[in-house]
Amino acid sequence: MNKIFIENLRENQTIDSLFLAKDKRVLETRSGKPYLRIRLQDKTGEIEGRVWEQANEYARHFKVNDYIRVKGIITQFQGELQINISSIHKIPIEKVNPEDFLPVSKKDIGKMLQSLREIINGLEDADYKSLLLAFFNDENFVKQFALSPAAKSMHHAWIGGLLEHSLSLARIAQGVVEHYDKEGLPLNRDLLITGAILHDIGKTRELASMPSFEYTTEGKLIGHVVMGAEMIDKKASEIRGFPEKKLQQVKHLILSHHGDYAFGSPKLPMTLEAIALHFIDNLDAKLAGVYNHIIKHAAEDSDWSTFHRIYGQTFYGAEIPELDEEKI
Repeated sequence: MNKIFIENLRENQTIDSLFLAKDKRVLETRSGKPYLRIRLQDKTGEIEGRVWEQANEYARHFKVNDYIRVKGIITQFQGELQINISSIHKIPIEKVNPEDFLPVSKKDIGKMLQSLREIINGLEDADYKSLLLAFFNDENFVKQFALSPAAKSMHHAWIGGLLEHSLSLARIAQGVVEHYDKEGLPLNRDLLITGAILHDIGKTRELASMPSFEYTTEGKLIGHVVMGAEMIDKKASEIRGFPEKKLQQVKHLILSHHGDYAFGSPKLPMTLEAIALHFIDNLDAKLAGVYNHIIKHAAEDSDWSTFHRIYGQTFYGAEIPELDEEKI
């Protein structure tokens, strides 16, 4: 079956396609008859679907975050398209291509992993290198790291987003160290790069990458900052003779990278490297988040974006180019 994407749906179109069920509710019409309202999603957007007949029966066929095959016709209600659904069937996750339903990094995941490994192999400190290799020689970790988003919605919220964000921070860290070395301000290059690569590894457990970017129970109860420090503790314990002082330095970077107690940071940055990591993380996240908002939410016939709910403002985007494909 060919996937029909939401962005291509048109009024009066008959469809038979797969979607991710983001929400479902059995409601009642004014006459008291039950109907099923479903929020459907793919990588291009969301659309509402409604089942008018056998609503309770169809509601039992699937759960929220299940993939479903939907048959119906596209109608318009109050200026918005929706699907008048005639049938629903749950589809096993192994028969679904996740890239049809979740946004994916525009950058090549294999090439990004290769670039990250080259940076790791270029470290001079044998201890920090061994810690990073303990993670990146672990096939299960690498698979999850490469699939994970860096956030649910704020920045790099796509498959491969965590890898893209971490690689970007490692590259920025290299430039920051080089700059301040010329200024006579010493930064521990290998420590900062290690922190840049590992700072968000807890997100491999905090956020689910399939079937949607939702917080796990562990993520809600503990959070990626503490989980990341725990993961580093465990890997370091498997490395014979890993220096305790170096472990403390790395864990401090992870525990302080949010920079402020108000933003969920268990510790404030107390070393030069921790201060540097906090600011380059904040820089990369905000630039990527705002850029993506401008590109995706340009207001019609305007040089400005739509209102950004988190930042509480609009952004000027008339001179913002699309991503340079040759640099991806």
